[in-house]
Amino acid sequence: MKGQRVLHQFIIGATPGDAITDQAFVIQRWLQEAGFQSEIYAESIHPSLFGKVKPYQNYRPSQSGELVILHHCIGSDLVEHLLSQDVRFLIVYHNITPHYFFQSFDPFLTSQVRRGREQLRHLRQRTVLALGDSSFNESELRQVGYVQTGVLPIALDPAQYDLEPNPDLRARYQGIGVKLLFVGRLVPNKRQEDLIKLLWYYRRIEPEARLFLVGSTALFSYVEWLQELAEMLGLTEAVVFAGHVSQQDLVTYYHLADVYVSMSEHEGFGKPLIESMYFGIPVLAYAAAGVPETMGGAGVLFRKKDYEALAELVDIIVKDETLRNRIVARERERVKEFLEPAVRRKWEQYLNFAMKR
Repeated sequence: MKGQRVLHQFIIGATPGDAITDQAFVIQRWLQEAGFQSEIYAESIHPSLFGKVKPYQNYRPSQSGELVILHHCIGSDLVEHLLSQDVRFLIVYHNITPHYFFQSFDPFLTSQVRRGREQLRHLRQRTVLALGDSSFNESELRQVGYVQTGVLPIALDPAQYDLEPNPDLRARYQGIGVKLLFVGRLVPNKRQEDLIKLLWYYRRIEPEARLFLVGSTALFSYVEWLQELAEMLGLTEAVVFAGHVSQQDLVTYYHLADVYVSMSEHEGFGKPLIESMYFGIPVLAYAAAGVPETMGGAGVLFRKKDYEALAELVDIIVKDETLRNRIVARERERVKEFLEPAVRRKWEQYLNFAMKR
């Protein structure tokens, strides 16, 4: 690429606390520190990010064949707009959840993930480098036919997490029962219903136990179904549907949690897994899709959803201090691989390769 050093990023939705949005801001800072002019463009922008993120319709290439970074995760008009421009792509692929997870709940979302898969194939011819944020995601890129690929993990910026907890939120729940936590959009592939079932079994051991479900509740039909399930099982007060929360409140929930549990059946990466490691929370996770790779031998993985046995395992992890300390110590070693210095070195190598293409 000749002339002015310009490298802009494109994301579908810009939302505070979203893993892809956070990654885009980190990469933007790296690019700007390296002397690039770099903006972030998006299809939908949360009001709090107006000014920091621009509407994608405003973008026009400054030169023929301009390189752009596209964070791809779902079908969108943004991708069509870029395909109509004279640009080349450096893709950061965050995985596209298979459509069958959404068929019973949201026909539109089902069509959008199908569209995303098709767009991924169309992008291939003009892509100079495609990076998955895990080897699991890189393997999908290769299956579609991408040749120049690599792995760029999600980076944790400690400044985002070294915050004082919300004192009111902390006071509301501190000291009341064992607290299970899961962070992620309330969507069918993440199987929050299985977490509710686990809580029902675990409350036979610890009657005051609670489950915090932190994440966007935009898929209303699924959320209503979850709430009905909690009510049917007598867990209305025990399951906290926190919704999308501020960064300070997210940090507070991590401080409150005794154990992080994931029943998700499709994660390309799973940023909350490494956030939990950073906060010293033992992780118990279903070994599906990209989860085993992200855990990297840390935490505790399981391959069968035997709720009664898992409830007993949760109790052991919470109460056996020696075991808990061993789990947390291994997690603290694992999370170092996702801190900014390690990921930035990989990014700089990939960037140098892409700029020479």
